[in-house]
Amino acid sequence: MFEHYVGIDYSGKASPRHKHTSIQIFEALAGGEPQRARHNRSWSRQSCYAYLADSLRAQQEGKRGAMIVGMDHGLSFPLSYFRDERPHKPALPDWMAFLRHFDEHWGEAREKPVSAIASPTLPYPNPTELRVTEKYTSSAKSVLHLNPTLISVAFSTHAGLPWIYDLRREFADILHVWPYDGLKPPPHKSVIAEVYPSLLHNRYSYPGELAKRDERDAYAIALWLQEQDRSGGLGHYMSLSTLTPQQTAEIVPLEGWILGVL
Repeated sequence: MFEHYVGIDYSGKASPRHKHTSIQIFEALAGGEPQRARHNRSWSRQSCYAYLADSLRAQQEGKRGAMIVGMDHGLSFPLSYFRDERPHKPALPDWMAFLRHFDEHWGEAREKPVSAIASPTLPYPNPTELRVTEKYTSSAKSVLHLNPTLISVAFSTHAGLPWIYDLRREFADILHVWPYDGLKPPPHKSVIAEVYPSLLHNRYSYPGELAKRDERDAYAIALWLQEQDRSGGLGHYMSLSTLTPQQTAEIVPLEGWILGVL
């Protein structure tokens, strides 16, 4: 299905243009082990976005094949957030409406640390609420829990979603964000999907030079995507065949899903 397999271990700490080793990007081709993207050992959120935008632009120009990207942060919020109406938040009919709303309140995350943004959507009514896909894992945390004592998936999610919104708008012709744009991507489109590297970490042995967990997680994501595509298993995971029709029709298009969780 794809020619490039990209694993991104993300981070919501520091400023968007600050490079640090907590953000790692590894890429594999159809054959061969994952390698550091552009040989970089550290990334900023801004440079991560630029790397993805450059790759998609090259695909538009016919210079690069389709890729699948596994992102280590949430791509949506729990279902209650879509349905709840508050002074600064209307009911949201679909995921793109959610992204537009989110960008109105958190778009400053392109320029500021998440902790420096005063959004009127805070505090969340239930900051520890889990999406259904998170309940299907043993250790996933809420994307709403902006705990200042630790930089968690909530910070990564709030820091990363404005960039996802930009990519989805700029490259709608060739980019499929799974599963919000549908469970089955059209041929020749690139895909961005949410992943949870803790599910993959113990499956692999790692090159000795990869000492940091962030490096190993990005490596594991890229390798797992490559393996599943080559074996034919990726389509099985993307079809969400173990979920009920109600879940795939009413929950998944809004809350999304973690690729690899069944």
